[in-house]
Amino acid sequence: MLRVSFHPHALIPSGGDDDDDDKETIFVCDRCEELCIGSRYCCKLCSFNLDSRCATSKDETPKERSIKTIVNHFSHIHQITRCKIGILQSHPYFDLNCMACRQRLCGIIYACTHCLEFFVHESCLKHMLMEVQSLFHPHPLHTFPFIPNQREICEACGDYVEHLVFSCPQCDISMHYSCAKYQFRKIKHNFHADHHLLHLGKGFFGDESPLCTECGLACKDTLFNCRKCGFYIHLECIPLPSIVKHKRHLHLLVLTTIVTEDSSEKYYCDTCETQRNPEHDIYYCKECNYTSHIDCVLSEVEPPEEILQFLTPHSKESDCDINGK
Repeated sequence: MLRVSFHPHALIPSGGDDDDDDKETIFVCDRCEELCIGSRYCCKLCSFNLDSRCATSKDETPKERSIKTIVNHFSHIHQITRCKIGILQSHPYFDLNCMACRQRLCGIIYACTHCLEFFVHESCLKHMLMEVQSLFHPHPLHTFPFIPNQREICEACGDYVEHLVFSCPQCDISMHYSCAKYQFRKIKHNFHADHHLLHLGKGFFGDESPLCTECGLACKDTLFNCRKCGFYIHLECIPLPSIVKHKRHLHLLVLTTIVTEDSSEKYYCDTCETQRNPEHDIYYCKECNYTSHIDCVLSEVEPPEEILQFLTPHSKESDCDINGK
């Protein structure tokens, strides 16, 4: 039994060697407001919890709760708690991803300490939609509460859905939340002339990176995918011109990775004037800060001889070959 100056009731140890059921308990400490795992001191009268670090700390200065909040949300059947991920972010046996974006947990999150299976970034929860029109499906998809131990096949990526799910009751199909609202682009390329290729980013697959069909290595960044044939390929493994001359722009455009435009967190293609996915590689003019989807550029590329006049003798190499050969 433990008594601390900042709580009126006695605290009882839980999760010790003789308490097998509580050994891997996940809870939120009411002092540091971090998500914790393992042994704790708890109050049976008011659901107050302390992790072993805070319980044995000599600092007993009262602290106002500024983060921990318990809320109800449409995405889960239980109440969820706002807290910090804290030291569990680097815990060797704690490897949980956000149920919405499928990326590793960090910063402020919401967690379910009842079923111990629901964890989501605060930013993902804040912007979570109840309905979305996915590019992968013709009908509106609706968010259904996360149900533990439910396993469906994602219509978009083909993996098991063990996270938040978007479903179409009319067609009885399910998708990951991240897949349903993912912004992809289609591109037609001679490398695979039979079908369109989808331009996808690492956020589409979470931590499960597919293997490139061409080189056999994991595709950890942007890639192209043929859903009908089931193959994936790196941008580096498909013939794409690194420098092009687009009919709608004065200067040469260079194939590049992520470009941060401003602090608005909104990204647009200057060619088609629609929103673009910041994960995707783009064609970019640094002089004008002009950005364009790859497919928007390749559909209107000027002949190679038009590019040569813009290049110095040193740069007249394979970069100017719009066929990528």
